Amino acid sequence: MDFHAIARFIHEAGQLKKNPRSGWLSIGIKNPESIADHSWRTALIGFLLARMEGANANRVIELCLFHDLPESRLGDINYVSARYLEKDLVKATSDQLEGIFCADEISSLVREFAERRTKEAIIAKDADLLEMIAQARDYIDSGNAYAIEWIKDAKKKLKTRSARQLATALSKTSSNEFWLRMR
Repeated sequence: MDFHAIARFIHEAGQLKKNPRSGWLSIGIKNPESIADHSWRTALIGFLLARMEGANANRVIELCLFHDLPESRLGDINYVSARYLEKDLVKATSDQLEGIFCADEISSLVREFAERRTKEAIIAKDADLLEMIAQARDYIDSGNAYAIEWIKDAKKKLKTRSARQLATALSKTSSNEFWLRMR
């Protein structure tokens, strides 16, 4: 087992903690969450959504955990830029996993998420969108009126019934409600 390659991979994955979600910059968010922040909450939402939909929760968590891994090399390409750029997810993933003992497994997860042919991949994508809706609500509650447009767009892309219901609840519930209820 090549522990040096594993260490290199862990350090590269750590770049996701430093790389911001770039789309929010276009609506004036000065310090958006990192890709790693997004991936963590996506995995949490994925677990909940998988349970609601009767899917394999562990598989959904794995898909959510690795879904943005190639962005440590490609960056977070926002919606506008994505119209003009082609990302080579397969090459980026293959290169970053060089020498890793479970490279095929991780590559398969990234590919499965991108292709969205399995129930778990569809749920993982819904979790990805729901996380963005939750983040947009947080930005709305912080005074950014443009984030509502992101919620509207994301809701149109949701595939599962549970995700659509959760999207409605997330968009209507203040991101501060959890602590306001404690007073």
